[in-house]
Amino acid sequence: MYLYLFNPDNDLALGNNSPYYQPPASARQMAADLAVLPAWVAPCGESMVAVPGKESAEAWTRGRGPAPSIRWVTLDEGVASCHAIRPWGWNAALVRALKRLGAGEDLLPAAGLLAELRRLSSRQRAVEVMAERPRDACFCGASQICRSLDEIDFALQAGSPTGRMLLKAPWSGSGKGLRWVDGTKMDGPARNWCVHVLAKQEAVVVEPGYRRVADVALEFYAAGGKVSFLGYSLFLTDENGAYRGNRLLSDRRIEEELEACLPAGTLAKARQFLLGQLGRMLPSDYDGCLGVDMMVCRFEDEPCFRLHPCVEINLRMNMGVVAHGLYSRWLSPASEGIFRIDSFSAPTLLQADHEQQQSAHPLVMRDGRIVSGYVSLVPVGATTRYRAAVWVHPVSG
Repeated sequence: MYLYLFNPDNDLALGNNSPYYQPPASARQMAADLAVLPAWVAPCGESMVAVPGKESAEAWTRGRGPAPSIRWVTLDEGVASCHAIRPWGWNAALVRALKRLGAGEDLLPAAGLLAELRRLSSRQRAVEVMAERPRDACFCGASQICRSLDEIDFALQAGSPTGRMLLKAPWSGSGKGLRWVDGTKMDGPARNWCVHVLAKQEAVVVEPGYRRVADVALEFYAAGGKVSFLGYSLFLTDENGAYRGNRLLSDRRIEEELEACLPAGTLAKARQFLLGQLGRMLPSDYDGCLGVDMMVCRFEDEPCFRLHPCVEINLRMNMGVVAHGLYSRWLSPASEGIFRIDSFSAPTLLQADHEQQQSAHPLVMRDGRIVSGYVSLVPVGATTRYRAAVWVHPVSG
């Protein structure tokens, strides 16, 4: 049996790089509220999902319309009875926690692999991949690794199409660890931010700002040294770049939307380029999903739309893979939708919105698949503040 567990603080833990790292309260709340999420895409019949309370998860599953067929366990029960662990992502703090629960070495990544996974999860790897990108007019994107304030000052002089430059910490959570600079010079707060990041993580990535019109990712699976393409992820972000959700579409529909503006063959070139880069980069003993975030950017000259083929590499399970699995397994072939992660300042606000969405978007199912309506993918209770949900509608015409 495979044991799945949702640890959304993985990127923060990698940045901290201590086996004694403790996630902030918000990350602990998110992990608890969305703990059942992996069940919607885990293989049926051979999977367990670790949840804070298995009785409440079992009660939530009973009597629902769409419901994952899964075995719910507490984390210690799962560790004691599984033959493999599939976390959201691996980090030193998680390994220590699992060891304390009795997980044997055969269930955990070796120290060398763990260190390599952290190295490969740094945004610095995206910079290295971009240095090898094809010099083709259909692509855009440039970035630089800086290890001192002087190097950052020099890199900022390159400027950007938007007049803004973006500074990135090598490791951080979604939409975090980012700092925008207007013009080509840092102000005092930005400089202090860089001093802090350099002291903690020894580098800052500097990139030009682009006129982004769409966020897309290519999702992959790697095992035994081989990398295979899983599908596309067309995702949504807020003004700070933090993930908010995915459009639930077929790969063909995503291709059609992107190819309507990008030069012909751009997606195929990006896919082949990334398969080659990832095949050379990943260790043969890495077994799991990963995603490469990209973006479509608009320019004043021809071609007006170009693809940035490697914004970030997420060497872990990710929401794009979840969205792809939700569409493939749960949606009617004649429907599309939105998958979204929401947070609320108080549980009562989430409960009220949940009831409103159920009333405004009643669920319709056919042959075990969602045709239309709203479905919360996680329990909504007296203490929950985070929700993962889908809104589905039939495709017109």
